[in-house]
Amino acid sequence: MIDDATVDVIARELRRAEFDGGSCELPSARIDGLTWADARAIARRRDALRLDDGDTLIGYKLGWTSKAMREALNIARPNWGTLWRSQVLDGRLDLGRLRHPKAEPEIVFVAAEPIEGPSATAGDVLSLAAGWALGIEVVHPRWASYDFTWLDNTADNSSSSGVVINTPTTEGFADQQDVADATVEFSDETTTRRGKGSAAMGSPAEAVAWLARSLADEGERIEGGQLVFTGGLTAPFDVTAGGLYTARSPKLGEVRLVAHGSS
Repeated sequence: MIDDATVDVIARELRRAEFDGGSCELPSARIDGLTWADARAIARRRDALRLDDGDTLIGYKLGWTSKAMREALNIARPNWGTLWRSQVLDGRLDLGRLRHPKAEPEIVFVAAEPIEGPSATAGDVLSLAAGWALGIEVVHPRWASYDFTWLDNTADNSSSSGVVINTPTTEGFADQQDVADATVEFSDETTTRRGKGSAAMGSPAEAVAWLARSLADEGERIEGGQLVFTGGLTAPFDVTAGGLYTARSPKLGEVRLVAHGSS
């Protein structure tokens, strides 16, 4: 495993790139034999820097939840990143510090109570839901291009940059299949893409349970009131100035994102 000093240097470079729009050298290029543990150590150190800056953890986002995509790219497992109060958007996105942002629609879980432990199940998730919502996540890798590895992405907080979310519904889903069957349309005013909840690890409820089990390995848990963005349900759109991006779902309503400025 890489030493603490190297972890700190990379985490600080990534944190700085969030503010100045710069890019960082890939950890996989500077560290021979980069491991999952290394990448997670960098991500956790970056989280600590956020806390030091006064930010508040509000939840998590999942990445690489599509089995087909993981198999195509020879990726071993999904990953996750943290979501922070400073990342919540009011429906508008300033592109000023973003190099190559993309947007994708996701089903969002809201926890009523803590979910923890290595044996968490989709049934636990459904029973402990305060609500479900529709969200749009903006991903923005802190690298010079999209030519990076899964472990680079893990170190980079799963490319998390910003989120917008509509008002959660408390109606809930009857069972895991019900949430898996939830449909979503995502449009950039020119093209409409369609997806289902099943794209997120077979079911967003299972995706949240997987996260709870994975967090348990690091001594963490999903807290009551926290959000989980459960993974992209369609191919993302490149975000450009003046663009309007709309996600709709018969079950979960609508959410929009408008981009302005220039990247």
